[in-house]
Amino acid sequence: MSQTAEAKRSNPSPILLIFLILPLLGIFIALLMIVLEDRGRPDAQPTFQPAPPRTVVNFRAPEFQLPLLDGVTLVSPADYAGRPLFLNFWATWCAPCVRELPAFEEFIATHGADDSGPALLTINLGETAAEISGFLAEIGVEDLPVAMDINQVVKRDYGVQNLPTTFVIDAEGMVRYLKLGEMTYDEMGLYLQSLGAS
Repeated sequence: MSQTAEAKRSNPSPILLIFLILPLLGIFIALLMIVLEDRGRPDAQPTFQPAPPRTVVNFRAPEFQLPLLDGVTLVSPADYAGRPLFLNFWATWCAPCVRELPAFEEFIATHGADDSGPALLTINLGETAAEISGFLAEIGVEDLPVAMDINQVVKRDYGVQNLPTTFVIDAEGMVRYLKLGEMTYDEMGLYLQSLGAS
């Protein structure tokens, strides 16, 4: 067999290559058109918009009593009866937890003076009052209600697996939403709207 015949056999036919490339090109063009069409739609949501509440749960918030940073004052969900409550679990070593603290501080500044409006309680897991206070002072967060779950009993009762985790509790003491990951101020507003509160 000649070298020319052998070379022809080892190289794929140009017609075969065209039949392979054309479908791939068609798929690429279709995907590109979908992306461009979505960008041009006037009702397309910008990516910075917070997502609406999605994780709906319905159970009575477990009761507990935990000390605040002063080590004396005890706090429980019952203290917030009749008010929506954001119950947040966090730790100083958790980067997304730290990123959401300014949003919580802004929330307290907006709603903190109204004892009948929505409330926020953060629960630190496993760290001492000195560690937490020093850390908050270092990052410039001053007005944050922090309860200490040193033995992580409340974490277990609420089934917290990852940090940060925030439970949105309605005025009747029922957990209505569960937010896994970093919470923003705008998302808190959306959760309140979903509860029919402001």
